[in-house]
Amino acid sequence: MDIDTYNPEETKEPMKFAIVKYWGTNVNEYGNLSIAGHNKYDGTMFGKTKNLEIDDIVELTDLNHKTLQYKIYQKFVTDPNDVTILQTTDENVREVTLITCTNGNKQRLILKAKEIV
Repeated sequence: MDIDTYNPEETKEPMKFAIVKYWGTNVNEYGNLSIAGHNKYDGTMFGKTKNLEIDDIVELTDLNHKTLQYKIYQKFVTDPNDVTILQTTDENVREVTLITCTNGNKQRLILKAKEIV
């Protein structure tokens, strides 16, 4: 699937109930895995994501029960149509991009993290 042809509408229904794989590789594979979730006021889903800061640690566990740690290196707000956040910067690095809504769903809060090696 090409970023230019990706249709975010495909994740709309599942996101009502869960955090979803938005784009990219599978958990703990090389490349950029983008995960999206609603910013729930009760703190569920990605409701506490706004509290994360640069250098905080995110852990992801794959289906083989392997857990890797990722360090946040970038945090910013962008337009909901900004697909550049989905691009893989280095195919030889494990990276995760966390995406949630902010500013009354008018913008997206983005946190990018790389594997700690």
